[in-house]
This record gives sequence, structure tokens and C-alpha cells, in this order.
Amino acid sequence: MPSAVTTILLMGALMVAPAYSWTFAEVAAHCATTELQPCDAGEYRLNDDSCVKFLTSQMTFKEAQEGCQLDDGAVVKLTSLDEHKKLVCMMFAAFPFRLHYWIGAKRGPDAFEWINGGEPLETAPWREGQPDNFNGNENCVWMNSGSWGPFNDGPCSELSAVPCQIAK
Repeated sequence: MPSAVTTILLMGALMVAPAYSWTFAEVAAHCATTELQPCDAGEYRLNDDSCVKFLTSQMTFKEAQEGCQLDDGAVVKLTSLDEHKKLVCMMFAAFPFRLHYWIGAKRGPDAFEWINGGEPLETAPWREGQPDNFNGNENCVWMNSGSWGPFNDGPCSELSAVPCQIAK
């Protein structure tokens, strides 16, 4: 049986662990207590101004941009940790197995930036060791790399799921 000190130290370590990288059990527990607000059919509210809709087929990053534009949207842009957590739960609700999916960010001249506005990903929750630009062609960003939540750079030609952000 662990001592009280060991228990306190373990609890402290869990409290400071990154809130953006979950195992299946952790994401299931978190999402069970996270209320997702519906928008139109098959959509969830991301923030006061927009909703997220998942496209059903896997696409390259360019196809993802084009597909989202057909719905007057864009590949999702996250502006806070709260939005990040909501998106993880939306994906968990839609696909309860870990699936990586595009987010609306690409490599810019100096750093990764959001394609919708050009702001840098200043506090992006990257997977450990990422971005690494493996083989020199990882210029787009997806989420759910290795576990639920973290970002990874990947080839824009890779096929991935697509969350579209639509103004509502």
C-alpha cells in the first residue's frame, strides 16, 4: 500500500501532466463529463461563433480545405485549451477510436501558423519530439498523434479525417 507521501506526490504529478495528451481511458472519463452543445445535425458548438462538422472521408490537407469551403467553412482553428479539449471530445463522440485529423495549420516561413489569419501556433500542444519535419516534407498539422490530443507535423499529402469549422 503506498504511503501518504507517495499518494500526494502521484496526485501532484497527475495535476501538472499535460492536459492535452490522454489515453483512451482518460479521454473517455474526461469526455463523459464534458457537455457538447449541438448545432445543426451532426455538428457541435466549438465557441460562441462557430460549430464543427466532421467530413466523412479521409482527405489530403488541400482536399480538406476545399471540402470545408463547400460548407462555407475552414479546417478547424483552435484558439484556446478549452477549444482543444472540446475538439478532442467531439472527435471521441464521432469516432471513439483514436484517429488523427487535420487542423487548420501549416508551416509558414518562420514557424507553423494558422491558415485562417496567419497567427503562429504559439502554445501548440505538440507531441513530444514534434514538430520534426521528418524527410523535410511535413508541412501540415494533425491532431491525435500517438495519443488523444497532441499535435504532429505531417505530409500534406497524407489522408486524414477533417473537422470543418463553420461560422454560426
